[in-house]
Amino acid sequence: MTALHLDRLTWAEVKEEIQKGRDTVVVPFGSTEQHGRHMPLGTDAVLGDEIGWGLSERLDAFLAPTVRFGCSEHHLGFTGTISLGKETFRSIVADVVASLSGHGFQRIVLLPTHGGNFNPLAEAVAKIKPAKGVRILAFTDFEGFVNAAFESSRAFGVAAAKSGAHSGEWETSLMLALRPEQVKMDRAGEGFVGELSEIMSKVFDGIQNLVQNGVLGDPCPATAEAGKKYLKDIIAFFYRYLLSRNTGFNLIRDPGASRR
Repeated sequence: MTALHLDRLTWAEVKEEIQKGRDTVVVPFGSTEQHGRHMPLGTDAVLGDEIGWGLSERLDAFLAPTVRFGCSEHHLGFTGTISLGKETFRSIVADVVASLSGHGFQRIVLLPTHGGNFNPLAEAVAKIKPAKGVRILAFTDFEGFVNAAFESSRAFGVAAAKSGAHSGEWETSLMLALRPEQVKMDRAGEGFVGELSEIMSKVFDGIQNLVQNGVLGDPCPATAEAGKKYLKDIIAFFYRYLLSRNTGFNLIRDPGASRR
């Protein structure tokens, strides 16, 4: 088996696949928000599409459509950002899980690829009572996610501050690998390159209070070569997390072998 896009199948095809044993669905949660002067508003949604697909490949899972709006209030100082309120976001999570729970899925994997979604996702999952036989697996450790990115960047000699928590070298490298036509490196510029602890204490009051160009990190060292490696690394990171939860997953696939 391989991954399947849930929204490209008929209901009968989905039912048939579940009956054959494909019992897992991955649901990414991205955003539509500013990513500096050099990257598109849909960056986090693109990462949801691509990381979600790679993870689904390793799990032989369905990939649900990425939820393309998130909790982005701290980016509203920048034109074009669309933000959901936390209660709205929590309701969306609950409704998505409720919709999928009655169809025979045994595992629903909730995958945030935008920093503002991690805590609201944790709050939502804490209130959900899944249907009998359904397990919800949500990754909600934002600092763990960012530190995994920093570790990948170090392999290319990039310091954590430049790798960045938003639109820095790590995220820009990913977009250069995935959607190079959407990245404007001639407009890239260094943003806030301070400690992650300072970012976490201030950013949710409005990223513009930290830096005027909306970048946390430095995109200038970014390369597509690094981005290809980062994609493999972050897919493997999420997969190892699922294995650590004793989920019963035992198929380890090469995340670089994705078929779209």
